[in-house]
Amino acid sequence: VVFRWQDVDVTDEHGEVRRVKAMVPLPRYGNICARQFADNQEYPLVVLEERSQASHRAYFAQVNTAFDNLPEKISARWPTTDHLRRWILIETGWFTEKEFPCPDDTFAKRLATFVRTEDEYARIFRRGSLIIIQRAKSQSMAEMKKDEFEASKKDVLDYLEHLTGIPVSTLRKEAGKHG
Repeated sequence: VVFRWQDVDVTDEHGEVRRVKAMVPLPRYGNICARQFADNQEYPLVVLEERSQASHRAYFAQVNTAFDNLPEKISARWPTTDHLRRWILIETGWFTEKEFPCPDDTFAKRLATFVRTEDEYARIFRRGSLIIIQRAKSQSMAEMKKDEFEASKKDVLDYLEHLTGIPVSTLRKEAGKHG
């Protein structure tokens, strides 16, 4: 929910109006606030560092440029840009992991099928008697703070440089031509 710090008129129990400063949700969040917050309760506000839309768009354009320039011998491995980006996020440690005890192969296949319907990008493998599910962390603005995004972005672009042989600076220039 996004709020604006502004002057508002408040009427007290005696009907007197006074002007005060208050955090007021933007109109588009009114319904969410009505469901999420109760009258006269206290809620902490946290300042979120805004990520640059331009940086976000430029990053995804660079990933697209790298995907379009994958060497032919490996390009079939990833059907979409998103598959490639999420695979690299997992490769570079930007993932969550869950372990499930696996009593037998039937259970393993059922669990893998279920997970795949929920997340087509998840990495699913067996380690001894466990099924391991790794899911790439979301790089959405809502899910990843600025510092974490910048670090994951750097890791992905560096990996793409290694994978494609195209320097990150060239990816940046080429993506800028098409963006």
